[in-house]
Amino acid sequence: MTVLYWLRNDLRLHDNAVLAALPPHVTALLPVYCFDPVALGPDAYLGLPRMGPHRLPFLLEALADLQRRYVALGAGIHFVVGRPEEALPALARQLGAAAVWTSAEHTTEEAQAEEALQAALGPHTPLRRFETLTLLHPGDLPIALRNLPFSFSKFRFDVAARTPVRPPEPTPHQLPPLPAGFAPAALPPSAALATGAGQPTPPVRSRDRRSALPALGGGETAALARLQDYAVERHLIGRYDDTRNQMLGEAFSTKFSPWLANGSLSARQVWAAIDDYDAAYGARSKGALQLRLELLWRDYFRLLALRTGPDFFRWRGLRGQLPKPTKPDRAGFERWTQGRTGNAFVDANMRELSATGFMSNRGRQNAASYLIHDLHQDWRWGAAWFEHQLIDYDPASNWGNWKYIAGTGTDVRDSAFDVAQQAQRYDRQGRYVRTWQP
Repeated sequence: MTVLYWLRNDLRLHDNAVLAALPPHVTALLPVYCFDPVALGPDAYLGLPRMGPHRLPFLLEALADLQRRYVALGAGIHFVVGRPEEALPALARQLGAAAVWTSAEHTTEEAQAEEALQAALGPHTPLRRFETLTLLHPGDLPIALRNLPFSFSKFRFDVAARTPVRPPEPTPHQLPPLPAGFAPAALPPSAALATGAGQPTPPVRSRDRRSALPALGGGETAALARLQDYAVERHLIGRYDDTRNQMLGEAFSTKFSPWLANGSLSARQVWAAIDDYDAAYGARSKGALQLRLELLWRDYFRLLALRTGPDFFRWRGLRGQLPKPTKPDRAGFERWTQGRTGNAFVDANMRELSATGFMSNRGRQNAASYLIHDLHQDWRWGAAWFEHQLIDYDPASNWGNWKYIAGTGTDVRDSAFDVAQQAQRYDRQGRYVRTWQP
């Protein structure tokens, strides 16, 4: 029996439900990664490549690392450029694959890609979906998804508190080989992918010495090294609540998000590391509690996107509320993207984003609030810019947080930030601004 495994945002061997489910009678496995021109191409709001100069090279690093890990287990990865619903059925027919397996996504376009693939495969080649991306397995929730509360607090106490976190799946020590006689295509060069994405030059990820990101590359190897260093070697979980609103240095927050976003790191693996920390150091620390809370926020946005479908990405609110009136000003928006608004705190954050593909959570909230509530621009422009720039872009978290700041999510209260007060509170000495605006 041959299984074709469509790799998506599950670029790891550890805690991988797809690999853990492989039965002994699977004699050949073909993992395939599709570089989808739609996912690489222009967005609907700014016309920019969705996968910009930071995330694309980070993804290529992750895939190169995963290829090495697969080869070490006697397997490998096949790379294609094309729409999944075109490339994968052709491969399945060529190899006589009994089924296509993949990780289920929770946002609209990604779910539509699954449906298009299933239709193209036809009734004789089933598409089997596995839940690998969330902390809580959606099938374990004590309520139907349609009843997911429009309140994170109610989700946290009424749903998440009653849902067990499954232990991570074991890491395989061997995998079925590639189909006999099949020669997998190599990882495409960045130049070809950049051209397909509409980027004028191949992106080259270089580390800015001021970056808050750790000096590690993409991929599962780097992700697990960061988890080991942060949680085990330096015991930083315990102080996380005290440092998480800082803005300089690699240790103020976990920086797990780039690896979580493309699945090089499992949320359940992080949860297990927090469990280990609690077991080693006794009473649950505020840092551990806060880190658990943020993993639940990540799940909540994914489940909310799954429940609300296209409404999750629309201009108006999930409760029918209208955003504040906008005054479209593309030149003003461009000044925001370039860090030239005249607000030093916002500009420093936007310059960090352009230089590194990363911005602190505190910075993201203030930059978003300033664009929406001070510059009166369409919040979807900001979400699209972040999609283009962020190395840790995750559709549910990105668009969910932008909807929240715009007042179009589940909360109907005004969510505007007092940016001047925030700058005084979180950069009182001006060190952050001076770092990015010397």
